[in-house]
Amino acid sequence: MDHARFLTAAECSLDDFYIFDGIADASGAIVDFTFSYINPNAERRLGVPRESLYGKVLTEVRPFMIKSGLIHQYREVVRTGVPYTCEVFIDDEMIQATWLNVQVVRLGNGIAITSRDVTEHRRRSDHVHYLAHHDHLTGLANRTLLHERLRQAVVHAQNQGRRIAVFLIDVDCFKQINDSLGHADGDVLLATVGQRLLSSVGEADTVARVGGDEFVILMPDFRGIEDIEHCGLQMIRNTSEPIEIGLRKVRLTLSVGVSIFPEGGRTAEELLSNADVAMYNVKDTGRNNLCIFDESLLLAARARNGGSTTELVDEFARSTSV
Repeated sequence: MDHARFLTAAECSLDDFYIFDGIADASGAIVDFTFSYINPNAERRLGVPRESLYGKVLTEVRPFMIKSGLIHQYREVVRTGVPYTCEVFIDDEMIQATWLNVQVVRLGNGIAITSRDVTEHRRRSDHVHYLAHHDHLTGLANRTLLHERLRQAVVHAQNQGRRIAVFLIDVDCFKQINDSLGHADGDVLLATVGQRLLSSVGEADTVARVGGDEFVILMPDFRGIEDIEHCGLQMIRNTSEPIEIGLRKVRLTLSVGVSIFPEGGRTAEELLSNADVAMYNVKDTGRNNLCIFDESLLLAARARNGGSTTELVDEFARSTSV
């Protein structure tokens, strides 16, 4: 009676359900498993008649079990009696591009496995994570993601004795351009600037839009100051190429300030603040250029009223406390 009720429940389950018998070695330890039962949902998932799998060895049918390390986890369930749960991405000859939530429990010298397709849930979660870490207009990293990567880069640089560079980039006279074109065309300009900045740096570098017409680039490794200067001037050249907006061609220029760890700042906040100081020095001396921070710039910065240094660093600090 109990067996009949169990079989009915398993056959009707909306989850994939399997039972595997253990294969023991000479010492009696379970080293692999054979298919003993597969419910209809699991049969549909695998795409082959379940009867064709009964008695076959799990790792021979599914080599993925070895590559993923799951077979080791399954053995441990039998050895310890402790259930095992995970989410695993499978993309092999039987199951294509699918995230499964897998629950494994011991059943005598074998195991019972219940799995459920969570691909759509993972896609939604990944999309939410993407939205939380990327700028909606440009698709670049936002302040939150920049914060995470900059903090990590500083820690790595401290531990490895390396240098990192932070570029703070402002589009010159953007407010006037935006007001004359309209906000929709202004958004197109910002998105174009973002892509041109992205094309000017390496794959390991992070390009972020931190608000308005300000961008930050994190370069976690470089060989020398020449690399910094070359990259900064490349950004300026790429962005200065005309951008077609309707029937008009718009030319933009950039003011770029750079701070370098450790001499230009030992924390994320200091690096951003000092890059801002360098960027405003470019603004004050004619725009459309690059300046690398040094201590002498602080005297000029203290003589100025206002500026965006405090605002940028305060917003960055607030994002770190969330």
